[in-house]
Amino acid sequence: MHTSLTLFKRRTRNGRRRHRVLTLIVTLFICIATAKSDTIGFFYALDADLQGLKTRARAMGQSSKVGTRSIQRLRLGTHTIYAVKMGSGVVETAASAQALLTRYQCDWAFSLGPAGALSDAMETNRWHRVSHVIPWQRGNTDLTWTTDWSRFPVSDFPMPLQSTSTLSVASGEQFISTTSERDRLQAVTQADMVDMNSFGLALVCADHGVPLFSWKVISDRADENASEMFRAFVTTYPGNGGKALAEIIQALPMNPNDPASYPAIEKLLRETQTGKGVSPNAPTPP
Repeated sequence: MHTSLTLFKRRTRNGRRRHRVLTLIVTLFICIATAKSDTIGFFYALDADLQGLKTRARAMGQSSKVGTRSIQRLRLGTHTIYAVKMGSGVVETAASAQALLTRYQCDWAFSLGPAGALSDAMETNRWHRVSHVIPWQRGNTDLTWTTDWSRFPVSDFPMPLQSTSTLSVASGEQFISTTSERDRLQAVTQADMVDMNSFGLALVCADHGVPLFSWKVISDRADENASEMFRAFVTTYPGNGGKALAEIIQALPMNPNDPASYPAIEKLLRETQTGKGVSPNAPTPP
């Protein structure tokens, strides 16, 4: 009688444990099915940055075409990345951004590209976060797009994107290449940098409601040597911004397919692996 009661209790415990395991497995599959990883729009100016990103991200099929724009689909961890080259000038950039964001719904927009310094004191080859975009050729310097970096989902940045300096960029169709033009532009806009992409990109991202975070690397000083310095920069640039951005994307919110994302399931798996608990196939004592 005692043995029968013990056996009954043990089988009851095993049945409850099996029920718990089944419940947790079902919960895991529901969480995986409903979990949503981030989709990222990547807007790049230099091919080297795309290649840098690809050192960690893998291509997913063939590129898609939207008009004349070629959009690549990449996978990094659980996150999907759609990448498009911005082109030369704010109009070209706006067309690229519109092609990508009209076709694909994105949670974030990340951008990398060069800019000219509006001050001799700024170092070339150094990265900065963009805080304000000023469309200087529109004749209204009060019209700006502002980035709230406190909303960025990652707190630690790898080199060379580790800089905490947030600077403003004047953006337009003209390549600034004389000291007089540079000084006049700086006096009118009070900007720190000048580029030919940010206005078009910021405008389209705002229209689509996609938060935009941009980094700029100083390629030249927007003076009489700007053209030569820019060409030399593009020729020798190794794509380290793209490599750093890959690390940032990997650090985005946790992988929903990882059992470690669900503490109860992780604990149960750990107990099973260490032999804790009773296996349903364990021999029953007499």
